[in-house]
Amino acid sequence: MNPVVEVSHLRKRFRLPLDKSTTLKYRVTHWRSSSRYRDLIALRDVSFDIPQGQFLGITGPNGCGKSTLLKILCRIYKADGGYARVNGEFSAFLELGVGFNPELTARENIFLGGAMLGLTRAQLHDKVDEVFAFAELEEFAEQKLKNFSSGMQVRLAFSVAILAETDLLVMDEVLAVGDASFQEKCFDTFSRYKREGKTIVLVSHDLNSLEEYCDRVLLFNRGEIVADGPAAEVTNAYQRMVADHALASERDQPSELSRGDPSQWGSRAVEFLSVRLIDASGQTTRRFDTGSQVTLDMKLLVHRDVGDFVCGMAIRRADGLLLAGTNTFVDQLTVSSHSPGEMVSVRYTIDSLPLLAGGYIVQVAVHDVSGSDIYDHADPGATFHVNNLGGHGGIVEMRGRWEVEQERDVPTGAVRQTAG
Repeated sequence: MNPVVEVSHLRKRFRLPLDKSTTLKYRVTHWRSSSRYRDLIALRDVSFDIPQGQFLGITGPNGCGKSTLLKILCRIYKADGGYARVNGEFSAFLELGVGFNPELTARENIFLGGAMLGLTRAQLHDKVDEVFAFAELEEFAEQKLKNFSSGMQVRLAFSVAILAETDLLVMDEVLAVGDASFQEKCFDTFSRYKREGKTIVLVSHDLNSLEEYCDRVLLFNRGEIVADGPAAEVTNAYQRMVADHALASERDQPSELSRGDPSQWGSRAVEFLSVRLIDASGQTTRRFDTGSQVTLDMKLLVHRDVGDFVCGMAIRRADGLLLAGTNTFVDQLTVSSHSPGEMVSVRYTIDSLPLLAGGYIVQVAVHDVSGSDIYDHADPGATFHVNNLGGHGGIVEMRGRWEVEQERDVPTGAVRQTAG
């Protein structure tokens, strides 16, 4: 059986102007100048096949050629070399609201979008109520599309896209604006497509969704496929690539707070001089593996003798979700100042970091014992990235333990007889 998608030695180049020579005004006023361009290689010798019924994920950093590839598959762009062949009919959902008219009602846009998929008005007439029910927009059928929120528009557009009974469904990061319940409904549709033997291509940066739903994932970087395999293996490769990039950029970024940093505020009776993260070897870094040792090293300068004070820290995910927080008072450690000009070093060590892959922020604060007088607060005090090589999903490593035991005594009646 032929693959649903065949891509062989595919190449695509864009010419980007370096001046305004593409405008008529510029050509008239600069008639002696010649047009200047630079080449952007979007795809470099890309080859792969997709067999029937496979759920393929495609991921990679922005600008790596993912969307260009889908547009060539959908015959929007023409390749400069090689070929991309779809053996069968396809339904594409590449951009929100393509083919919709904001001045028309939701009902009218269903007929408009369906016509672009090759469906007749008679076919669409019997499916309009089904579309509104799936999109949960029954109450807004006669409202103009321009009055819809982005989430409502994407629900309507997706509900229309899946009307076409095609061999291939192509999706480009469009579910990011849908709410959680609608995304779950969309993936239920994907599961049904798989059972029916249809093929799905999904471009996404949501690694958890790729791991959960995709049979196979392609990792793109700079127009090339750098990894191709099972979802968990490829997403781990992507995380390692991001971590390596973050480590390379550390050389150009300060590893400590500087005096007068705008992220700091407070009375400055006691002030943070530096905040840094140290690995098990004592090296300052922003990259750690799940399960590795991490030490938060804080150096404080006392400007005024405040007696006992409290030093605290909190770790948040990059999107602001609080993951953990503690301070010296909660952990029953006394920190005291004695005289102005004194330097105090405070360290907090995590012997085995339980966080899984992602970017994280460390907030630090120093205040009086009552918590009413903030001496200094840095947000962020430090940032770091975690690389997870174990393939586990979520935010934290649970460190659970599996046990399997063969039961010798089987309860009476538990064994069922099977025919044949």
